[in-house]
Amino acid sequence: MTNKLLENRRLRRKLKKMIDNMNEIVLYGEEMKENPHEYIKEKLDFPDYYGENLDALYDCLSELPNKIIIIKDSSVLDEDLIATFKDASVENPDLKLILD
Repeated sequence: MTNKLLENRRLRRKLKKMIDNMNEIVLYGEEMKENPHEYIKEKLDFPDYYGENLDALYDCLSELPNKIIIIKDSSVLDEDLIATFKDASVENPDLKLILD
């Protein structure tokens, strides 16, 4: 009985980690520099009607459910773009932003 219980706990931990990883999206500043909206749209799976501007980005980010967005090399990106991510993360309690 004890071994089975331990196996179930391990399985639950493993599943939780897998789910957490599915909710984590890593964006790379260097790859985003040239055409940030096209890159973001693809990586975050935004709808076809995404307007590819900062207002549309804010709107889509504000509605994302349960996501962690990590932006690597964020220092190479436009300040307005980073500010939009920050503002949306304040607006959306389900969105966590990590700048690297």
